[in-house]
Amino acid sequence: MRKIFIIGLLLLPLTLLGQENNQEDIFSISAQLRSRGEYRNGALFPRNEGEHPATFINNRARISMDFQRSNLELKLSGQHVGVWGQDPQVDKNGRFMLNEAWAKLNFKNGFFAQLGRQALSYDDERILGGLDWNVSGRCHDVLKLGYADKINTFHLILALNQNDEKIKGGSFYEAGGQPYKNMQTLWYHYGNKENPFGISLLAMNLGLQYGSEEDSANKYMQTFGTYLTYIANGWDIKGSFYYQTGKNKSNKEVSAFMGSLFAGFKIDPKWSLGLGSDYLSGNKQDD
Repeated sequence: MRKIFIIGLLLLPLTLLGQENNQEDIFSISAQLRSRGEYRNGALFPRNEGEHPATFINNRARISMDFQRSNLELKLSGQHVGVWGQDPQVDKNGRFMLNEAWAKLNFKNGFFAQLGRQALSYDDERILGGLDWNVSGRCHDVLKLGYADKINTFHLILALNQNDEKIKGGSFYEAGGQPYKNMQTLWYHYGNKENPFGISLLAMNLGLQYGSEEDSANKYMQTFGTYLTYIANGWDIKGSFYYQTGKNKSNKEVSAFMGSLFAGFKIDPKWSLGLGSDYLSGNKQDD
């Protein structure tokens, strides 16, 4: 056990066979240390005259454990994230979070059920993405039901969120919780690595809390869209279109869309050229 612990800290992938080399049981440990320095001089929005640029180093330390046996898979992944200098030298706050904690059951004929905290990453990640460029990433507490064969994949994602244990009453969301009360998402993908064409369809319904804890109501916003790909003969072409309707958490009517198109060509095994464009419909401030 001492060797296992040391190898895990050295960031080397580790695979163990349990129960006297029973090949059906696989336990793995992996770790990640990521430090990133940033110099921000007008990031996100233009820097006003007289303001100074910002410089910092953020850090992510993550350890993940995965266990597989027959049709069952379990994963636990914990992390500590922050900025260098954010914590005192003598620190007792114990900030440590689970960014993944889920169990997955694989049934017969390609069906599965996955329950718990997990990252949701689909297509170009414009609607649902793992946000791995951010030091903490993004996670959801959901039940995911799915089916997959050689060319078709279906996922149904269900979530019901609350900001605390309740005896009665609503679920008004305070700052710091998940941004939605409930979610129902259906995602379908057609294609595989052997097929140059790929198409994805997404339909999402978000229940958003509006008002106060004493007087609140659910507002619902819907997102529909598609993501298309063609990869063959040196070409890499991707396009997407999404439309939103319903009401947002401020009880405002929503009618918005976005589209993207990218075309790339591989000149040789090392070099490729690409050109892309995005278009967003924007906001009307008076409604």
